[in-house]
Amino acid sequence: MSNTTTKKAIKKALIGATVLASAPAFAKTGGGSTEGKSQLGVNHLSLDVTPGRGVTACASDAQVATKTGSNLTPNNLLLAVNPFQTSYIEIGFHVRDILASKQDNILFLIYSPTKSPSPQIPTPQSENKLQLDISAMEILAIYDLPKQVMLAQPATRLGAANPAPHAEVSFYVNLDTSVLPTFMRDKEKAYLQAALVKKSDFEAGVYDMAILSELDTIGFAEMDCPTADPDTGAPTEYAKVEVLDEPEVVNGEEKPAGTMVVSDKTGNVTKTTMTGSMSMGATVITK
Repeated sequence: MSNTTTKKAIKKALIGATVLASAPAFAKTGGGSTEGKSQLGVNHLSLDVTPGRGVTACASDAQVATKTGSNLTPNNLLLAVNPFQTSYIEIGFHVRDILASKQDNILFLIYSPTKSPSPQIPTPQSENKLQLDISAMEILAIYDLPKQVMLAQPATRLGAANPAPHAEVSFYVNLDTSVLPTFMRDKEKAYLQAALVKKSDFEAGVYDMAILSELDTIGFAEMDCPTADPDTGAPTEYAKVEVLDEPEVVNGEEKPAGTMVVSDKTGNVTKTTMTGSMSMGATVITK
């Protein structure tokens, strides 16, 4: 099945799930509850966004405040790009925690230009609820996560390891720069959530048992971080993380393409790293 066909099938199934959710019988059964302890990877996921080459992630104090306890980057970011330089830009996405499982799973990254005032699909197993408008939704990424054999761990004097390791799934999404001027002009946002569902449920078109990440919001600015809030026009300072697309002199030292540069709100460079654009450690944006 082609990627396009798969995405169409997913969207059709999700819309079907919306209709099912309104049925009285479904409303009564519900399928479980998230009441109890919050457990990353068990009843919710964490989604982080990092810039690729030629992209600058900008965050004001208000945006930094959107960062939740399980996130390394804010849940609301402004990405500054040159939309006329290349045909696409790379954005890194990082989903945690993916727990070792005895069953096959499917991981999605879902996008919509609009939010829904209430969840259009009930997800009783998930602490985070679906906040996207399904009618405008698109699947940006889909990954097959095969089951993992868990090995017995040896007992030692210090203790024993948990046989189920936690993992982070990181991947790039190539954004089409031809649409970005429209996003910039209309101040359009991209709303995103990650979702994890059993492969057997996916094949059956059942999505109510999915667990989801928090909602992340991405806006776009041309060339560099702005000096004013794009929505309100109020003067605003931004901390930023950028990945150099070409060699550049930073603090008097030439840095190669691919170097990640972290700057505070006043423009002072606080960190550079050679680990590449998918590095999570370098992208923690703070006040």
